Amino acid sequence: MNRLVCAFGVIFVVATLELVLAHPGKDVLGCHNGTSITVDECCAIPMLANKTVIEKCKAAHPFKPPQNTDDKGPRGHPGECIAECIMKGMGALKNEKVDGTAFRKAIEPVVKANPAFAKLLDDTVKKCHESTNVDSEFTRYVTKPVCKPDAKAFINCVYGTLFEQCPTNVWTQKDGCTQLKDKIKKGCAYFALRKHGGRRMRPT
Repeated sequence: MNRLVCAFGVIFVVATLELVLAHPGKDVLGCHNGTSITVDECCAIPMLANKTVIEKCKAAHPFKPPQNTDDKGPRGHPGECIAECIMKGMGALKNEKVDGTAFRKAIEPVVKANPAFAKLLDDTVKKCHESTNVDSEFTRYVTKPVCKPDAKAFINCVYGTLFEQCPTNVWTQKDGCTQLKDKIKKGCAYFALRKHGGRRMRPT
């Protein structure tokens, strides 16, 4: 039994790191297989961050591949610095930690303009805030990243959860949409599914 528990623990930690960092190498979950449609084509989730903040962060952090792929130096990943910048711009990243309450306050104008998603956001933000805090415990011993992965993990969680629970009035019944829900449920990152083939990792 102890061996089984230990093995499960190792698998869980490795899977958690894979998902939090959204590593573009080994696609252990099959996120990029058989994808014929994008999440944007299935559910019209509103942009939660202010467009000005997003554009400013994109300009400050050009979307580039990871600078280091070994364990000898700081690690980086497409989207992490953009996500961190966006969360800071929203006032939702304080002392390098995600502030769920501040995030919820920042998206209030979007919530009011999108009543279909309004009732989902409180529970979604709470769930993702708690989940990100747990994931942080597993990643604290990883080689120091260029930018903290927590912001990207949190944003992916929020959009992924909204996608899973997409209101029927904005859900598109297209072939492949249910498949994307299944991929997200098993751990695929929402923003990895924004392009055919799953290669768009930008968190906006």
